[in-house]
Amino acid sequence: MIRATALFAVLLTFAASAEAQTPPAPPRPPSPPDAPRPPRPPRPPREGRDRHEATDRQVHRLAIGRNGALDLANISGDVIIQSGGGDEAVVEVTLRGYGDTPESAKEQLNLIYVDVIKGASRAEVRVRYKERDRHGRRNYHASADYRVTAPPDTRITVHSVSGDVQAARMKGELSIETVSGDVTIDSSTRVTTAKTVSGDVNLTGIATEGSLAAASVSGDVVARGLKASRLELSTVSGSVELHDVACDAAEIQSMSGDVQFLGAISKQGRYELQSHSGTIIFAPGTSVGFEVEATSFSGDVRSELELKYRASDPDEQSGRRQGRRRRSLRGTYGDGSAVVELTTFSGDIVIRK
Repeated sequence: MIRATALFAVLLTFAASAEAQTPPAPPRPPSPPDAPRPPRPPRPPREGRDRHEATDRQVHRLAIGRNGALDLANISGDVIIQSGGGDEAVVEVTLRGYGDTPESAKEQLNLIYVDVIKGASRAEVRVRYKERDRHGRRNYHASADYRVTAPPDTRITVHSVSGDVQAARMKGELSIETVSGDVTIDSSTRVTTAKTVSGDVNLTGIATEGSLAAASVSGDVVARGLKASRLELSTVSGSVELHDVACDAAEIQSMSGDVQFLGAISKQGRYELQSHSGTIIFAPGTSVGFEVEATSFSGDVRSELELKYRASDPDEQSGRRQGRRRRSLRGTYGDGSAVVELTTFSGDIVIRK
């Protein structure tokens, strides 16, 4: 994803001179980056036409141990992962074929199959499609749904093209990526990646000691009850919302949405929140001090916490105080042990208690 750091450096230069000159016309928001073109997923059932469905349910029991690794790949269909007992992973795959007639639905079902590669402590499960149908055409109307029950410490990687992915109560390393679909992770630890291109990312009750990266191009990224060492959260067309979070460092970006950080910060931590056309709300509580620099080109900047402003703050030098309109502030709360940078172009910035 295109980083916005260079863009914000330019915008800050404009903001610094805004008092002395007539503001230029605001630039157009940057266009979303071109996402890599994924393989074309099978066409979903056509209402009124693909009224017949043929199914094949397969259950694969994979003895990979309590600390094994599982790699899942799908093209069209949902993936659901949950924690179970024992030392084997149970992968239930339901293949579906759709057609205008029972015969055509069965023919579509025959174009899809499950490929399983098993090692001593690792397994790969992939849904594949045959090159062409019996008429020599690449015309797929088929999908596959996964339902996975694995030992809680299993390391799981998921790659999907079209479909939602859900995971709950997993303790092993978890990495999930899909192109078109939502990613939902609940009550899990050691989550490293949660990404989608067209969809939302929802994280609830996550506690990981390492770094966590979550991103969407067209969707929201929402986290509740999240604890991590470092967070890297971003979206292009959507909002980023963090509720009841705790982290040592965070880099949070949105191009055309709001950014909210409601949670605990750490001493010596660093927190960067950026948006182009959205409002930034930062509510770190009152237990840890921080040094903050907040800038908006065409919005209001205000703080509900009592800050000690720097003498170099241009708004302070010009006589502006918290009750009047201001576009930037530089100040310190408490001992100033953490570093906070808040930047937006056409939105407001609010530091809350």
